[in-house]
Amino acid sequence: MAEPAELLPGIAAWLESERTVEAAVLFGSSARAMSTAGGRSDLDLHVVAKEPARLEQVDWGSVIPGAGFCLQAVRPATGGVRKVTALFAAGEIDLVLVPAGRLRLGRLAVRCGLHRRRGGLRVALNEIATCMQSGYRFLKGEKEWGAFYTRIVAEMPGVRLGDAEAVALANVFLCDLCWIFQKLERGELSAAQHLLHRSLAETNFRLIRELRLRRGQPVLSFGLGRRVETILAPEELSWVQVDARLRREDLGRAAWAAFRGFRALMGELVPAWQAPAGLDELLLRYSARQGG
Repeated sequence: MAEPAELLPGIAAWLESERTVEAAVLFGSSARAMSTAGGRSDLDLHVVAKEPARLEQVDWGSVIPGAGFCLQAVRPATGGVRKVTALFAAGEIDLVLVPAGRLRLGRLAVRCGLHRRRGGLRVALNEIATCMQSGYRFLKGEKEWGAFYTRIVAEMPGVRLGDAEAVALANVFLCDLCWIFQKLERGELSAAQHLLHRSLAETNFRLIRELRLRRGQPVLSFGLGRRVETILAPEELSWVQVDARLRREDLGRAAWAAFRGFRALMGELVPAWQAPAGLDELLLRYSARQGG
């Protein structure tokens, strides 16, 4: 079977020859996997480019001939940048495209100590730190950019949730939970299912990640939900998993399960937090009307 690691020599040679690319950093599980006998992880790359738009129009079949190129997709990524995903028979390559001029301004701001303040710069640098904290290595540009990346990983906490941010998430979660029960009453099952995953499960994944970071426990990937089956205890896993068919009863049970997980997580993260007065009564009315 073809391995994603087989794509690395071709992509590394292309990055080295591509003049618009100032630096390329392999990060996350892909960087760790390359140092083991495995290598099944897809390739995640942080690419600093003078003209990032050029890298959205790459002929991948020519870059890595014989690798079975299938398609590419371009989409927005966190931190206000864009990401190119190239899919091959051997695996997937994800390139986070960072404009070199913007990153130079960030580097200058770090030298002036401005990265310690709140604002867009701090958010963007924390996004970089989150990606790199689970492991990284340079394929190109280490001489110019290595010290900057080292400093960001050492000084920035990465994407985290403070207590106030957790409480803000809690308010959205509870509004969406009630909305889901309303949709179930009206028979709008697909809408309820969509929000169950997009909001309730997403919130619980963010909370469990923050809880593990506060406990000093490992987080194996920068992506939410990835590999949680390998690190969470069974009870913790039940807090974030969604198991429901497109049936009102199943979706209702899954929503209640997400709520129980959410309460457990908020109790760990913000012990002083309490659900708003009247919420339990409201939810019980929903449950009673649905026969739950």
